[in-house]
Amino acid sequence: MRKKLQIIYLFIFSFMFLVNRVYAAGYDLSVTSNTLTVGNSVTLNIKATDAAGKFSITSSNNSVVSVSSSSVWLDNESRGITLKANKEGSAIITVTANDVTDYNGGAITGSKTINIVVKAKQTTSNNGTTNRPVAPKSSNNFLTSITVDGLTLKEKFDKETLEYNVEVPAETEKIKINAQLADSTASIKGTGEVSVTPGLNTFEIEVTAANGSKRIYKLNATVLELEPIIVTIDKEKYTVVRKRKELPKISEYFEEKDININDDKIEGYYNQKLNYNIIGLKDSKGNIEYYIYNDNKYTLYKEHSFNGIVLQIIDKEINNYKKTSFKYDNDEIISYQEIKPDLIKNTYALNTNDVIGNQFYLFYAKNVENGEENLYQYDKVEKTVQRYNIEIIDMYKDRVDTYYMYILLAILVIGILIVTIATLLITNSKRKKEIKLIKSKNEVSNKSKRRKKVEDEEE
Repeated sequence: MRKKLQIIYLFIFSFMFLVNRVYAAGYDLSVTSNTLTVGNSVTLNIKATDAAGKFSITSSNNSVVSVSSSSVWLDNESRGITLKANKEGSAIITVTANDVTDYNGGAITGSKTINIVVKAKQTTSNNGTTNRPVAPKSSNNFLTSITVDGLTLKEKFDKETLEYNVEVPAETEKIKINAQLADSTASIKGTGEVSVTPGLNTFEIEVTAANGSKRIYKLNATVLELEPIIVTIDKEKYTVVRKRKELPKISEYFEEKDININDDKIEGYYNQKLNYNIIGLKDSKGNIEYYIYNDNKYTLYKEHSFNGIVLQIIDKEINNYKKTSFKYDNDEIISYQEIKPDLIKNTYALNTNDVIGNQFYLFYAKNVENGEENLYQYDKVEKTVQRYNIEIIDMYKDRVDTYYMYILLAILVIGILIVTIATLLITNSKRKKEIKLIKSKNEVSNKSKRRKKVEDEEE
């Protein structure tokens, strides 16, 4: 009996523990001390319990207390953030749950705060009786100038203005950024020689004061292009991208190649198996995509990687299948699906909602590695592809042809039956009319005979 009671108690205790686990999700803050001396630091511990997500950390007065990181990601764990006391005063440290959920999927929101008081640092004289505060560190994080070697900024410098612009001659690959500190005790990052590419290049110059407060200046350096090569595709204008370093990533099956367009050398790519010359074109919104270039003709090129296989999708019709599409890597990929034929005619999927539960799509594609074209099947659930047996398509086509043949045969038989029945009905109707006419003639003849007989008898 005692053993049974122990088992029951253990079960109840385990249940209570699990219930507590469900409802204990959240986060807590703690510091070893809420009072600091100028120049000292303390660790703010943020602990997430049965929760995961991003937490932001801010100080109400960075000149008094600064934080070592503005955000931290926690997953049922604890992390420490350093709080540094910069000068005498007080500051409220706020930790906010941003996009945080508990392990049951519920959202955790809101903020928690801790108040930190900073006292002046005391020094003791030789006789041990005189105390005096240490002078606070400088908060000056301004610049007195920003320059670029050999170039002139569009805006006149002002320490309060945080963004500047400069135009850079075409084909320039590097520029040198210079900046002068307003306070020698501050530090600076983001100056010196930097690489630039055609178009807009943005650089940040970060100034950190002695007390840790930061200020960021921005420099927008626009490298002018050579006379652009403009091409028109479907009434839309595109600019040819001259440099490979501006192009998006492409698969390893392409090699670098310089391609001549209108006597201009363009940096592009080449695939020997596909025999494709690939270049980049930029649209009016600045988006860059690859195009196949062949004899001044441009054809959009897109490749997708499915479980290690790199494919170029081809919009090629599959007979007796209906065109549809599926989404992959944010692209709408043209594909084909089959559904069961109805009584009157064969019907097929018009979109992904036409066939409930049909998660398989067929499409033609070229294997970028070997250049071979095949029919592929995509499994939307597992997000994988495999080569599809073309004999199945042929078998289905034969099945459809047979289906239509039976339909036509049935229509023919029904037509013959209708004609036969109609003929019989017409013939029968004619016969009835003929018999009725004969009877009518006979009756007239008999009446005439009787009338003549009566007349003869009267005479």
